[in-house]
Amino acid sequence: MDQSAFYGVVAATNFTLLGLWWVAIKDRDDLGGGTRAGRRMAYLVSLQFVIPAAVSLLAQVAPEIADVWRAAFTVAGILGAVGITMLAHQFALRTDARVLPWIFVCAGVPLYLAVVVVAVWPGFADAVNLALTPIELEGLLLSLIVVLGVNEAWFVAMTPRRGMPVR
Repeated sequence: MDQSAFYGVVAATNFTLLGLWWVAIKDRDDLGGGTRAGRRMAYLVSLQFVIPAAVSLLAQVAPEIADVWRAAFTVAGILGAVGITMLAHQFALRTDARVLPWIFVCAGVPLYLAVVVVAVWPGFADAVNLALTPIELEGLLLSLIVVLGVNEAWFVAMTPRRGMPVR
C-alpha cells in the first residue's frame, strides 16, 4: 500500500474519531465540563486520537526524509506512553475498575514505546526478521494504537464513575 495514502486515511480517521469523542462527551458533566478531573480524563482520551492523527500528518510531510517522520514518531511515542499512563491512573481514581487501567498500561505503553524504538533504531525490523520497512512497521503499530484508543474511549464513556449507581 502507498504509505502516503495509508497515513492520510489514519489521520482522517483519527480526526473523525476525535470529533465524535467531543460530541459524545459534550453533555456528560462527569467527562466534559463538570469537574477538573473529568475534563482531564476527557482530554487524555482525546490524546489517544490526536497523537496518531498528528503523527500521521507529519509522516506525510516529507516521507523521503526519514529524519522528519522519525522525529515525529519519537515524540509521539513518548507523549503517548505518558498520556496513556496518566489516563489509566485517572480511570482507576474515578471508577471502580481495577483490571482495565492495567490493560491500558500493559497494552498501550509497550505499543507507544515500540513506536519510539522503531523511530530511533531503523534497523529494528531487520533485527527481528520482519519483512517491513520502518515506516510500515510504524503503520502497523499505529493501527494497533488506534484500536486501543477506540476501546479506551468506549470504556471511559461507559464505565460508571465511582459512587454512581450501576443500572
